[in-house]
Amino acid sequence: MDGCQLITVINTGCTIAVSDLTQIFESFHRGANSENIQGSGLGLFICRKLMSLMNGEVFADIRDGRFAITLVVRLA
Repeated sequence: MDGCQLITVINTGCTIAVSDLTQIFESFHRGANSENIQGSGLGLFICRKLMSLMNGEVFADIRDGRFAITLVVRLA
């Protein structure tokens, strides 16, 4: 994208269900695969808020069965 840098991080380990993608950036949301795992469900919520404050964006999807996060960073 013009004027932006895309940064994608792919988790090759545990992935999430496709049905969780619609809620993944909501506060206190924990995926169906988070049972018996510590956490508050705030990480991606905070990430989206920070990216918004920096005029950027963040997206999540599943690629080839792996969970991917893409940051859209606006260049100065």
